[in-house]
Amino acid sequence: MPQYDMPEMAHTRLKPPLNWLAKLSWPRRQWLLLLVSALFLFLTFEYSPLDMVLERLFFDPINNVFPARRTWFFENFMHDGIRRATILAVCAASVICFFGIAGKLHWLPRRNSWLALLGMLIIAGMTPLLKIITNRHCPWSLVEFGGFAPYDTLSSPAPASLKAGRCFPSGHASSGYLWLAWFFALRPVRRRSARLALAAGLFLGGLFGLSRMAQGAHFLSHVLWSLWFAWAISLTLTLLLKVETKCPRRPP
Repeated sequence: MPQYDMPEMAHTRLKPPLNWLAKLSWPRRQWLLLLVSALFLFLTFEYSPLDMVLERLFFDPINNVFPARRTWFFENFMHDGIRRATILAVCAASVICFFGIAGKLHWLPRRNSWLALLGMLIIAGMTPLLKIITNRHCPWSLVEFGGFAPYDTLSSPAPASLKAGRCFPSGHASSGYLWLAWFFALRPVRRRSARLALAAGLFLGGLFGLSRMAQGAHFLSHVLWSLWFAWAISLTLTLLLKVETKCPRRPP
């Protein structure tokens, strides 16, 4: 009777079915993640009423308004105040990038500095352009919430007779998600700092997006697509600038 090495056989049987995924390079895994997430977002918000269901939580049907729309906290602080603070923060971060580009920062190489700088600027700059291209209306402009426009999914043609919408994706959420560019820039050189940048970007983008949802300015899909675009732009810049994608063995 043949003898078998039972531990080795057990290890072979328990080999993870997704082992092929681990063999992919980090950039390829990111592209796969973007592809799958784009498909998920499209199918979820195209064929379900999730956007409308969530937005109704912030709407007062009796007074036919979004109560948070004109409040000082949401409009003056969470929107206008945060927007000004973000501009100042981006300017300060850009100065750091310029020092890195000049070769004066040992912890931020030139290519990584360019990645952080261009990532912040392109993510912020692409949002207004995408708003024009997509021509989607804000929740507060929809008939269901006291407005004038019908609800349309992302793939639906915009009515030519209506004023163009400028609400997709969420610009305010993008002002938080733009810090994800620093995650891609820092990941190869300072893993711990990169994780902080990732956490900050996700938290701020989500918080800013939620505040605008409460005001009736955006749907959840607008906020999540803003995250998708920020991630895609950062990854594209990483590859175009040929920034190293391998993490350091030990976090600095």
